[in-house]
Amino acid sequence: MQIFKLVYVIISCVSLSMGQVEDKEPRFARSVVNMDNLLNMEDDLVTHLEGFTEKLSQNAKTIRWGIQQMKEQLEKNKMDKSLESWDPLRSFSIIRHLQADWLMWKQYLQTPVILDRLIYNKSENLKMPQELDMLDAAEAIRRMQATYGMLSNDIAKGFLDGVQYNSTLAPIDCFAMAQHLMNQSRWTIAEQWILAGIAAQDGKGPRTEMMLLRGPSKSELYRTLGNAEGALQAYRAALKHSPYDTEIFQEYQKLKRKLLTLSSSKPIGEEPNDEDEEMELPPCCSGHCKVPRQLKRLYCVYNGATAPFLRLAPIKTEFLSTDPFVILLHDMVSPAEAALLRSSSKNMIFPSETVNAANEFEVGKFRTSKSVWLYDGNEATLRLTQRLGEATGLDIRHSEPFQVINYGIGGVFESHFDTSLEDENRFVGGYIDRLATTLFYLNDVPQGGATHFPVINITVFPKFGTALFWYNLDTRGLLQVPTLHTGCPVIVGSKWVVSKWIDDKGQEFRRPCLRSRLDTKNLPSIEKIII
Repeated sequence: MQIFKLVYVIISCVSLSMGQVEDKEPRFARSVVNMDNLLNMEDDLVTHLEGFTEKLSQNAKTIRWGIQQMKEQLEKNKMDKSLESWDPLRSFSIIRHLQADWLMWKQYLQTPVILDRLIYNKSENLKMPQELDMLDAAEAIRRMQATYGMLSNDIAKGFLDGVQYNSTLAPIDCFAMAQHLMNQSRWTIAEQWILAGIAAQDGKGPRTEMMLLRGPSKSELYRTLGNAEGALQAYRAALKHSPYDTEIFQEYQKLKRKLLTLSSSKPIGEEPNDEDEEMELPPCCSGHCKVPRQLKRLYCVYNGATAPFLRLAPIKTEFLSTDPFVILLHDMVSPAEAALLRSSSKNMIFPSETVNAANEFEVGKFRTSKSVWLYDGNEATLRLTQRLGEATGLDIRHSEPFQVINYGIGGVFESHFDTSLEDENRFVGGYIDRLATTLFYLNDVPQGGATHFPVINITVFPKFGTALFWYNLDTRGLLQVPTLHTGCPVIVGSKWVVSKWIDDKGQEFRRPCLRSRLDTKNLPSIEKIII
């Protein structure tokens, strides 16, 4: 019963997202397409910083020259110890020097040199990653870790869901993850990340100047760890590593006195219950779960029945489920078409929005991607439209525009339905709903990013050129609950997909309502090829 309550809440929140409002925040973590902009930005920052160091060197040279000049003049004045013989010109010069010259030096030293080189206007500053971007990135790592059951230490070492990569996380990265998790009262997993940071400190990896400057030190990591049952042990370990750190010693003594004088300490925040999140991000996203027995007897066919042209060029069709109807269409997108769709969308995509319960568009945490609606078709969309109509036997003229979507760091779309109407309101008022969904995969994803159907336990990993198609409504026009699906977190790589939602209105003669699913053999749509 709990899953259905969750499902209908999600329906009202994520079903429709036809409004594309340009979010002013770049939300860098939600797509990888802007990462090259970040690299260019850092290149520019480094260039400006080099100019800053040159300016500092010039200033230091000027100051050293001024010091030398003042020393020479001071020594000259000291040689004449008889003040009675000083002429008024020398006195005037001394007074002017101490009043005006030193005021000049004060102003010179107070001049913020960095503003001469690192000056940004307001619009450029908005392009810098903000706190919201950091929250997006940290939450993406947390959800990816929870979905695939990865250990913090493994992630820090670049071992992601059984695959070793060259990338690693520095202690400061682990510390940032721990702070993010502690802000959510996720103490257990935060402790894992602190320990991962300590392990990274013990490692033999390179230490950049920035890491040494910003920290955290090993004692700071131990100090942060001291918030649970092992607080005293953590402080003892910290003191063993940094025996002369008076701040840690004072904190240790303070904690000892507190534990001796108080019978019970103030309880820390209770960890959140993640049962709902397990339903929103199912544990079978890895594809390692056991496949239902009835799904093992499915088959592949060459579809040449839904369009005359397919008699000459049938489409490879792979059945994943017959009830609900879920298929995988192969070779549906060419490399040239995929390249055109990606290149034409790169500079137009914005954080994906969905409709909430108040019927307002918002950028939510349950869909972390960037997207754009292609209201104006191009050569690629025209070909995809024709190909999809031939492959399914449906009238694609009655459908929503194509939507190009790119998923970034741990990009995810929590469990949801694509429909917007509840069954009791479905045939009232003539409202249009989404009869079927098609997902065109524009690239291979090295790891993660599957589309998962938790009710029937089907996991489909992105494969370039394929199209995943399913019916959201059954042959009576009612919602098919097993079509609940999840866009699983991307682990490595970039996930590019194109969505096409086909309307129920306009398909009355292509896929009419039937009394029995057995009558589908008489339909002009793709169900007729079921053996």
